[in-house]
Amino acid sequence: MGFFSMIFGSDKKEAGREPIIVDDDVSHYLDNNFFKYIVNKNENMILCFLESEGWIWANKKFLETMSYHDMNDFKREKESIRDVFLNESEEIFTESDKSWLDYIKKYKSDGYRVSLASQETNEVLVIDAYCHIYPHNKNLYILELRDVTSLHKARLKTKEVEKLKTKFLANIGHEFRTPMNGILGFVELLKETSLDATQLEYINMISKSSKSLMTNIETLLDLSQLQGGRLELENETFNLLPEIEKLAYHFYKAGEEKGVKVLSFIDPKIPQKLTGDINKILQIMNAITQNAIKFTPRGGKVILEVKVLKRAQNGACSIGFGVKDNGKGISEEQIAFMYEPFTAGNQADQRMGVGLSLSHGLTKLMGSELRITSEKDNGTYVNFVLDFKDSEGQNYKMMPKRKVKVLLLDNSRVDEANFLTIYLRAFAIDVIKSNLLDETLYDDIDALYIVGNQNDSSWMLELGTYSKKAPITLLLEEHEKLQTKLTHIVDEVIHKPILPSNMAKHLYAVHKFEPKKEETNELQLKHRLTALVVEDNLINQRLIQILLQEYDIKVATAANGLEAVSMAEKNRYDIIFMDIDMPEMNGIIATKQIKDKMPRDRELPIVALTAMAMEGDKEMLLAEGLDDYLSKPLTREKLESILDKYLTFAE
Repeated sequence: MGFFSMIFGSDKKEAGREPIIVDDDVSHYLDNNFFKYIVNKNENMILCFLESEGWIWANKKFLETMSYHDMNDFKREKESIRDVFLNESEEIFTESDKSWLDYIKKYKSDGYRVSLASQETNEVLVIDAYCHIYPHNKNLYILELRDVTSLHKARLKTKEVEKLKTKFLANIGHEFRTPMNGILGFVELLKETSLDATQLEYINMISKSSKSLMTNIETLLDLSQLQGGRLELENETFNLLPEIEKLAYHFYKAGEEKGVKVLSFIDPKIPQKLTGDINKILQIMNAITQNAIKFTPRGGKVILEVKVLKRAQNGACSIGFGVKDNGKGISEEQIAFMYEPFTAGNQADQRMGVGLSLSHGLTKLMGSELRITSEKDNGTYVNFVLDFKDSEGQNYKMMPKRKVKVLLLDNSRVDEANFLTIYLRAFAIDVIKSNLLDETLYDDIDALYIVGNQNDSSWMLELGTYSKKAPITLLLEEHEKLQTKLTHIVDEVIHKPILPSNMAKHLYAVHKFEPKKEETNELQLKHRLTALVVEDNLINQRLIQILLQEYDIKVATAANGLEAVSMAEKNRYDIIFMDIDMPEMNGIIATKQIKDKMPRDRELPIVALTAMAMEGDKEMLLAEGLDDYLSKPLTREKLESILDKYLTFAE
């Protein structure tokens, strides 16, 4: 009986088998030839396998592709359908085609990749195989072979384009980082020389502009990697609070220069240890804060907040990050540009740039969402929440139960009074807010905090008329000194900007707590150290040489890997700083040759000092035999971390 007769029924009933009717309403219009026509018109190759008989039918597409006259022609030449495949995506150890089909049906519902040679076109076809069971006959298998050659070639082409794009970006990054290393490095050295006020101002401008350019370059490169799916997250333990403090202080100073008030609340209850990617978090906060200051007019304000939202006993912790401004706001159309970062805006002050586009992508990569709320002429709020699986410790102690008053005596400093209150409460202190200087001044409080103007003598005279019953603390500007006339009234001062560290320092002193001993950053280097710097760029070579000599390290230089191998063979060095992309011999080959020629009992750290700073470069270099990694532009902080790691006295 033919295949379609078996499916759709025949004119005669077979003993013990009911004919299978397609549809009572149309079966008398449609015959087997109709269904054969439909299947033969299918663009995919289709074969049918019956458990008791083997391969019983194939459609026209399969027969033409493989140049068979009919199914018998195929069966005379091949014992198994698998004999026509050039290769399969995996080894399936089966004794029969039925077992092979069962495996595909059970485990490869999304397609099983094979390839075969088309006899019709003389090309290799990439095929996705699917197996279906006919519901009215469980012994009947339908094998569908979908030609995905074009899709496969397109994906290969896309991968090749991505490889070329990655290589191009790596080259671009290298070409930028190499000269920027020299510019930034020598600018910092120049700032330490004897300069007059005008020269120092100009040098500082160059330094800021150079760092801004480097940040923009890195943002563009990261955004491109993110869009290409090549950007990955680090997973390391870090302390968030001091890093956010540094960022907040940086923008406090940046705001001062522009005439924008930058206030921050950094929760002192932030855990001491979190696990994740601190650099990406700082990158986001840097971008959204910078953006807020940029588009807030002189006289406006920006508020940066980092708060613990919840913390479970198992260590799970949620932290909210946000930046508010009272600028002119942004429209929904402008916000849409965040998703299309390289689309030009039609205004000169187009607000949504690559920084926020990257921030959007990074928050998404970290399992969060960058939310933007804006109201025309009433400011913008950008925030996100990060969930951490693990957290440990706390940076600061909470204070014993204590009641204090924050007294506002200068209405132009309401924000400072509010943030002072917020910080005191964050340390578990009970705070009363007041702007009344009267006989109730000291009622039921342990301490008085005053926010006022030292040049306004009226409140000072009135304050002196009341009998002092509690210690007084005065909030001052960053470099403001307490006036002599107040020294007999004021016990303590707090300088702006208000941050967890200076609040803790003040409160620890009040409560006579022993502060945590700060780790000394002074390097205890070994004596008579020697280093080899391998660098083909003479400007960078000279920069690294000068920096190392400041630590009393004797420095030798080599211009390429070939020279480095020869010098390492003739001389003994305590450390080698190795550039990677060099003529004659690159840094990877040079490292391997130096290590191969070294005695086994000798330790010589070879540190990659390179402009290769794309995602995965560090891991690749360490896998190739380099002991450590420094990316350009080089900073003293980066350099000291390596010197401390390899050249200090063992404790």
